[in-house]
Formats: sequence, C-alpha cells, structure tokens
Amino acid sequence: MILYPTETIYALGVNAFDEAEIAKLFLLKGRSEGKSVSLLVRNAKDIARWGVMSTKAVRIAERFLPGPLTLVLPAKSGVPECAKYHDGTVSFRISTDLVAQKLIEEFMAEYDAPLTCTSANLSGLPSLPTPGEIFIQLGDKASLIDRVIPDGERTGVASTVVRVIGEELTIHRQGLISESAILAT
Repeated sequence: MILYPTETIYALGVNAFDEAEIAKLFLLKGRSEGKSVSLLVRNAKDIARWGVMSTKAVRIAERFLPGPLTLVLPAKSGVPECAKYHDGTVSFRISTDLVAQKLIEEFMAEYDAPLTCTSANLSGLPSLPTPGEIFIQLGDKASLIDRVIPDGERTGVASTVVRVIGEELTIHRQGLISESAILAT
C-alpha cells in the first residue's frame, strides 16, 4: 500500500485488481465492503481499456483530464469485481501531479494494472494535508502502509465526480471543476 500525493489530496494506492489488496485498503480506511474506489491510470487509452467511453465521456475526458476529475463509466468485461461499483461501473482518475504520474507509469509498467486512488483518511473523516497528519488520524492502522511518497502539503478540494452512461451525465460530487463547466462540454 502506497501513500502518495495527487494534485488535490493525498491518496492510498494498492493494485486495483487484487482482491486481497483491496480488502487491506478497506480495513485501513474502515470502509464497508461493497463500495469501490477510483483507479489511477496514465491516460485516456487506459480508461478506454477498462471503461466504456461514449462520445460524451470522450469529450469530457479530452477537456478535463488529466485533472481533478473522477470519471465514472460502465466497466468493460474483464474488470475484476473488486474494482467495480455495485452497478457495474468503474471510476478513473488521471492526475496532473508529477509525482502521481511517475508512480502510475512505473506501477503499470510492472503490474499492468491501475492503482487505487482513494483519499488517505479514515472513512467519514476529513482528508488531511500531510503524511504526518494522515498517520496520526489512521493510528495503528497506519502500519498497513508499506510506502510513503511525501511531497509537501496537499490542501486541494477533492475531485469532481461525473458519471457518464451513454450520453447521460450525472454529477455525483462537485469539486474543483464546476457543474456548469461539465454540462457545457
């Protein structure tokens, strides 16, 4: 498990296609099973490999990715159940953070799988700006983290979460990218 920075907040990464690693991540966060986490990928080609990209999804990805956007799409066959939401969708992030970009390039070269990109906090508690503060919040569970990539404070707002099924769009959470900017795409 890796604690790493994104352009918004610190995230926790494990192999998104490894059920045991996902279970370890959920144990650390105190998150209930049956939920899913976003996948950090390198580019839109990776998204199209594992998610169904409608015309609207392609337009949104071209305009806002990489960036503080989480794109939720129908999962393609072959995506493990542990990486999907209960409705068969999967969510993707492409970070503009140079540290996160280098990490995902190296990780995917070695494992040919995305990393999880979930906030580094206990479920239901706020995201904190530094690894030290995150470790304090996690308490004894912080020992589950194998690697920390510190890179200063991260005090950004969480990503905007947009679900695109075919040409139908739903905004699940507004973050740095406004609803009006998404709807204008």
